[in-house]
Amino acid sequence: MKRFIGVATVVTLAIGYSSVVHAQVPASPVTLTLLGGAAMPMGDLDDIGDMGFTIGAGAEFGMAMLPFGLRAELGYTRFGEWELTSPDGTIKLRPSNLAVTLNAIVGPTVPAAQIRPYFIGGVGFYNAKFDADVSGSGFDFSGSESKAGVGLNGGAGVRFQFVGFSSFIEARYHHMFSGMPETTESGEESWKSAGYLPIVFGISIGG
Repeated sequence: MKRFIGVATVVTLAIGYSSVVHAQVPASPVTLTLLGGAAMPMGDLDDIGDMGFTIGAGAEFGMAMLPFGLRAELGYTRFGEWELTSPDGTIKLRPSNLAVTLNAIVGPTVPAAQIRPYFIGGVGFYNAKFDADVSGSGFDFSGSESKAGVGLNGGAGVRFQFVGFSSFIEARYHHMFSGMPETTESGEESWKSAGYLPIVFGISIGG
């Protein structure tokens, strides 16, 4: 009987020690993020583009016990084709962009909470592109024009925490300082700022 009690005590202590050690091992500070959703052109960009889609992937860096983290992200956005038809012909435009962004994520830290709101914002490098098709009056032309430049983005989201992964819904406005072409009064071509708003669903794996 004494031997049984001694063995039971050792097993209990071993289990308790294992639980403490497991609790002290921090979760991985890096998680893989995948996202996708709708993208709405805003302002002047809405005049030459329709609602489209955005997809992206990235990595988040941070610890669960801290109220902030970082997300490095690569995203592609393509807007719906815009078409203008007249007796002289048809013009079709397809705006798109490829973006690399670095963002800070700030939100309340509640370890037991399964629903966590957060704010996200940062800087990015955007390559805006416009594909054009012009036809009519015996003239057909297809081409594209692109411009790379910096931009800003910011928004908010809600994260839903599960075991081993989390999902989130996020809305984030992107402002590109060289986002769309324009023709000046002197007839010269230049690029002006443009913005768009993606609303996405994503998952984060790991951490």
